[in-house]
Amino acid sequence: MLTVRDIMTANVFTVDADASAEEAAWGLTRRHIGGAPVRDSRGNVIGVLSKGDLVNPEPSQWIRGEPTVGDLMNPDVLAVYPEDPALAAAAGMVQRNIHRVIVLDEEQRMIGIVSSMDIVKAVAAGRHFTVESDDAYPAPTATASSR
Repeated sequence: MLTVRDIMTANVFTVDADASAEEAAWGLTRRHIGGAPVRDSRGNVIGVLSKGDLVNPEPSQWIRGEPTVGDLMNPDVLAVYPEDPALAAAAGMVQRNIHRVIVLDEEQRMIGIVSSMDIVKAVAAGRHFTVESDDAYPAPTATASSR
């Protein structure tokens, strides 16, 4: 069975919640990625910011002036564990219409990320997303929100 560990990206670029939208846009563009986990001042993952959040913010977020990443991010973070089936990460993305899930270790610390591009790379390499049960879409087993 293909696991999250088999397809995840371990070196994760993150953005600080108090960073400006401009700083975040520059960091994402420079790395050619579509989004990144957001960390608070203690280093905890508190959300995810995507380029879409920067391009299509809620009008109230721009009316106040220059928004921070914390203002624009999505605080609803989906997380999985390294030994979860890779299909659980893919299914969670489909169910929530998102493009990335956070990978947590047993102490609930972020150790990686699985993006939709990681899924595409695995499929292109001929990897098989199967599970050992009858569940077509196994549910992810963790969530990083509300720490």
